[in-house]
Amino acid sequence: MARLRKMKFLDIERYHNLLPARSIIPKKEVLKSQDSDEDGSITPLISLYFTIAMLMIFVTANVASTYIARRDLINATEAALSKAAQELDEFVYYYQVPIPSSIGGQLSLVPINCRDAGGTFSRELNMLDSREGFQELEILDFNCNGRVLTAEVQQRHLLPFAANVLGIDSFVNRVSITAISKYR
Repeated sequence: MARLRKMKFLDIERYHNLLPARSIIPKKEVLKSQDSDEDGSITPLISLYFTIAMLMIFVTANVASTYIARRDLINATEAALSKAAQELDEFVYYYQVPIPSSIGGQLSLVPINCRDAGGTFSRELNMLDSREGFQELEILDFNCNGRVLTAEVQQRHLLPFAANVLGIDSFVNRVSITAISKYR
């Protein structure tokens, strides 16, 4: 039985040896000829996708950082303006009748001492300016008409991923906030 198997194996080898030489191509040569046509074709794609991914990270991180800095600036300005709106003009409040607002007869505006409110607003923002993250905080405008406070503040925010080649290293956030002191 072993002898038959051995003969069949030898017959197969003889059969392969009888085939024309051109039909027998070693597998390594077939693989080499197919690979040589496509060598390096994935490298440009990887480079392109890597560049696109890095650009997306760059833009997303800068936009998110600017948005967070803007929200912080709005919150800080609202807090300082709210504190300034508490500066009561005692003379007008105690010796004159408060004027009802146009919203309804039951709602009145509290008179604000504009000089004290301006100092309080500036002092509160200067305290925030000394904290980390509020560099280059600048008061552009502060208006007080005795009943309503309006302030415009700007801040230069340094971007986490600066593109110095393009001249983009910071962004200026500018906000305008209004506060009204009222009572019922």
